[in-house]
Amino acid sequence: GGKEKKKKAMSGDVVVDLFFKIEALMTPEDVRAFTRMGAYESLLSGVGLVWEHYYHGQAIAEALRDTGLAGVVATTLQDVAGPGVPWLEAALADTASIARDETMRDHGIFAALGPHATDTVSDDLWRRILDVAHDLGGLPLHLHVGQSVAEFEAVASRTEGHTPMSLLADLGVLASELPLLLVHAQYATRDDLDKLDPERHTMCTCPYSHVLFSFPSLVPDWHKRGLPIACGTDAAASNDCMNVQKELRLLAGYNSFATTHSTSNAFFLAMRGAEEARDAAVARAHELHNHRQDMHEQPVTVALREPGNLLRSVLDTPGRMHPHFTAGAIEEGALANLLVWDLEHPNLWPSNDPISALVMCDAVPAIDAMMVAGRWIGKEPEATAVDFRRALTTSVGYRRDRQEADERLACLLERADVRIVGAAGI
Repeated sequence: GGKEKKKKAMSGDVVVDLFFKIEALMTPEDVRAFTRMGAYESLLSGVGLVWEHYYHGQAIAEALRDTGLAGVVATTLQDVAGPGVPWLEAALADTASIARDETMRDHGIFAALGPHATDTVSDDLWRRILDVAHDLGGLPLHLHVGQSVAEFEAVASRTEGHTPMSLLADLGVLASELPLLLVHAQYATRDDLDKLDPERHTMCTCPYSHVLFSFPSLVPDWHKRGLPIACGTDAAASNDCMNVQKELRLLAGYNSFATTHSTSNAFFLAMRGAEEARDAAVARAHELHNHRQDMHEQPVTVALREPGNLLRSVLDTPGRMHPHFTAGAIEEGALANLLVWDLEHPNLWPSNDPISALVMCDAVPAIDAMMVAGRWIGKEPEATAVDFRRALTTSVGYRRDRQEADERLACLLERADVRIVGAAGI
């Protein structure tokens, strides 16, 4: 039944077994409706700009404009496998249309090239993508690389030994002088990482999505090589929350998990209680504590939990990748994306270190007002006694969009023969 299908999909290649199946049935109108709901959630979480990689790019751009969210739209490009194969030419046309649309730019909406992955894009299409990116003013490439064992095996088999990353090097993608946003990269070797240039190549981790797939990226290795790191949420299909603070808190603790899975802890856990000599047992406990101390004090661990570095992964780094705009900073010429915080809110108390609070506490309820691309979202500050969240979620537009999304989701799941069950039914 439905439960068995879900179990099989989640334990296999969920992208191919489940996501592709549903995505092939989605219309541009579905994508626009669902994107609006994700955009509302992002706005309510204090996110003013997203890097979005998905099918039907024009529909995504229109949904961002509908809701007031800024973003970089990378329409998914595929010609080997995946739902996007029959839509390739339309996807390239969408990319060019968004890139040249002054109205979209005025709303903070820009284009990037969106090659899906090294196992779903042919060598010829990679070369074409590079040409298109240059023709459109040096657009960035937003791509998944080394995200699954299926991708790794497919590339190795087709190329007689390349990894996904080394294939990109061989095709000239890494040397293209274009900005690259390389997402996931669980199956990227240290030799692969040594091929990257911190001036042009940005790594992207999606911590909670990776936890769902039981395989977080090895972010400490990225940091040790000086590679810029962006932190994202991934899509709603693999993350039930668009709150980037949650992602930052998990990223801050990435290196701390090493002690739990260390040989020191395995040695400690193997003790047999009272049967062990007291001094030997205490020695094992101290060995475990020393391992914890060493990991806690490693430079990369300290760097990953530093609030300024964490905020940089969602502000400066993604805000400075695109040649046509700057975001994530208050400076002349940058997108006017602003959050107004209520420092009197209990969630920010004590507010002596607001930078740390923006990472480590649940700061979202303390947002008083929000501006995206020079436009206030929901309401202007102090315009009414109603906060911007209530102004947004009680609006006629939101209620209309929510109803359409509900109806379209029900129809899509029926077409796909997929049933959503609650926790008790899993």
